Amino acid sequence: MKIEVAPITKILFFAYFAVLILISVYAYYKRKNSKNFQNEYYVAGRSFGPWVVAFLWATSWTSGGTFIGTPSVYYSYGWCTILWQAGAAILGICGMLMIGRRISRFASDNGCVTLPDLFAERFGSRWMGIIAACSIIVFGVAYMVSQYTAAARIIETFFGFDYTMAILLFAVVTAIYTVVGGIRGVAYNALVQGIIMLGGSVLICGIMISKAGGISAITSAQMALDPALLTPPGPNNYLPLATGFSTFFTLGVAVMAQPHVVTRIFTVKDTKSLKRAGALISIICMVWFFSLFFSAQAARALIPSLEVPDQIFPTIVLTYCGKYLAGILMCAPFAAVMSTVSGLILTVSSAIIKDIYQRSSTKTLSDKSLKATTYIVTLVIAMVVMVLSLNPPAFLQDIVMFAVNGYAASFTMPIIFGFFWKRTTSAAATAGMISGFLTLIGLYALPITTNLLGFNPLIWGMLVSAIVIVVVSKSTKVTNPELVEAIFR
Repeated sequence: MKIEVAPITKILFFAYFAVLILISVYAYYKRKNSKNFQNEYYVAGRSFGPWVVAFLWATSWTSGGTFIGTPSVYYSYGWCTILWQAGAAILGICGMLMIGRRISRFASDNGCVTLPDLFAERFGSRWMGIIAACSIIVFGVAYMVSQYTAAARIIETFFGFDYTMAILLFAVVTAIYTVVGGIRGVAYNALVQGIIMLGGSVLICGIMISKAGGISAITSAQMALDPALLTPPGPNNYLPLATGFSTFFTLGVAVMAQPHVVTRIFTVKDTKSLKRAGALISIICMVWFFSLFFSAQAARALIPSLEVPDQIFPTIVLTYCGKYLAGILMCAPFAAVMSTVSGLILTVSSAIIKDIYQRSSTKTLSDKSLKATTYIVTLVIAMVVMVLSLNPPAFLQDIVMFAVNGYAASFTMPIIFGFFWKRTTSAAATAGMISGFLTLIGLYALPITTNLLGFNPLIWGMLVSAIVIVVVSKSTKVTNPELVEAIFR
């Protein structure tokens, strides 16, 4: 579907992008004289309040998948996909209120900057930190491919560039954006763009429902197009009950195990801010998801056939929102993709530098060498992901779910047992992490069993991980009982 983009729309897009770059430059000058480079670059000196943490968490968790991949699934499979969001209401509760306070306190007391730091300090195991870092790299690269694809789809639709040129442009800009701003730049931009995204998603929802003639007109149009769009499990048996149940864990419980998300807890300044951020996250995510859901259903009624479903969000914005409003609204998901990619690049680079190199090497890097190494690794990661993104999957959300599930299968149970069951041992947590990882990878490697008994591979990965942790904990000893007592006290 060819769409003409007005010059003023493109100008507004570039103006907004310039603002983001200026914010990153401001963040650079704010952090450049910090005495502890890694503490400032990765967790902003643990100085953020509830609004910054809430939007930093939310934009890291949603972004490209929310505004590009998720509307694509909504558009393609209809009303049954609302089950996807069954867990969205508890994002903040699970991520912040249930585990956030204990993890945040432990991270602050022990100087944890990354998720592998958390595991290494909690279980007194250098190797567990290294294994966690390897898992972060594998799934982090996959996740970033999905985000690069999302950005390229926006640029394709918006400027008419071919996909390869769009990927190249995004990779270069994002690498510079991340190196300059660090986590502080990502956070400040997340606050600005998150507010615009929140208001924009509600506004687009209202416009689309009005253009389609209301909910009843939308359902009538979909009934004429394909009755399966209106009832579970959707077209081509897309979302059976067991699979819908699985998404509750993927979108709700599993968020606590996403390293680029959970480490946002490390940036909070106090427990009071953490509690407020948890409530804000639930509200923000629910508004985003359901606004985009109804927008996509209206889009299916108005645009029955779209060759590339991942282009549905930019298509409806440019078609129905007017040239001035479109210029602003198109910036929001693009900037959100940048926010998530920046967070993922920082997470993967920290895994390589801090959790693998520094844990394995006896050589101590000077502050100057550490900065240079960090910047170089960041740029290399961006270029590697660019190459891998040149052949994207048919559905962006497929690879998003693979990466999200991979993190969750590896880390969810070690986090829960490690901070809520005193008896968990280092050997058990390591075995649980590895077994969850291998179970998920194994199920994805054998497509015939990917949804064994209808359940997402994540369910099986978490189940195997939990069983292994309990069994191994019963047969091994806690190596540091004093630390355990301090955590639970």
